[in-house]
Amino acid sequence: MRAVTIKEAKARLNELIEAAERGEDVVLMRGSEHVAAIVPISAADLELAPRLTDAQAEALWRRIADERAAKRTAVFDDAAAAVAHLKGGEKASRRPGARPTATRKKAGSRR
Repeated sequence: MRAVTIKEAKARLNELIEAAERGEDVVLMRGSEHVAAIVPISAADLELAPRLTDAQAEALWRRIADERAAKRTAVFDDAAAAVAHLKGGEKASRRPGARPTATRKKAGSRR
């Protein structure tokens, strides 16, 4: 690992990137304070798993509980399909033995 000032990093950025490509960590300093780093990454580091927001996760767990109570289930092929479904877009896929999700009734109507 090496530490360089930001001014030095600006002047030698290509060299520092090449050092990171070889596996070396480079710490950037503002005065005597460490403020950032240039580190090597791989393609695997860039793969981000789909994530639900807290509101989406809460809605998903609420819907799952409701569907279990009513003995209905929604089936999704992946997390992105579940997120789209929670946003009101994509429908759940139908797998053999899976029951369709319930549609919401208008307020005031009986089930």
